Amino acid sequence: MKENTQEKSLVQVKENSIFYKIKSFFRKLFYKDKEIENNIPIETISNDNIVKDDYKKSTFIDSLKNIENEETFLLKLQKKYRNGEIKEEDLTEEQKDSLCDLYDRQITDLRKSNEIRKNKLLQYKKKLQTEN
Repeated sequence: MKENTQEKSLVQVKENSIFYKIKSFFRKLFYKDKEIENNIPIETISNDNIVKDDYKKSTFIDSLKNIENEETFLLKLQKKYRNGEIKEEDLTEEQKDSLCDLYDRQITDLRKSNEIRKNKLLQYKKKLQTEN
């Protein structure tokens, strides 16, 4: 019976053979960029740069979370107002202004999406007319 057929099927690569030399020639010819990248010395990074980058990332993430919190708060406030849980007299002027801005943004977004849908329907209608 055969033992370790996988090991017996492997061929030992000889560096001084003609096929190895041809193969290495083509590698050097076509993969010059990769070899150059590998030979570039790695620069040491100071801890100050890492701390600054981490601070910038954390402040950016915090600002995103803050925006999300304001947006979700406004949406919850809008939902409560629509359900009648909150009356207009209960809201502060700032909340009223922010709700008005939210409604304006939602209206403009709806108008844009409606225009896009209308254009798609018109294109589809024209396409059907030209096919018939």
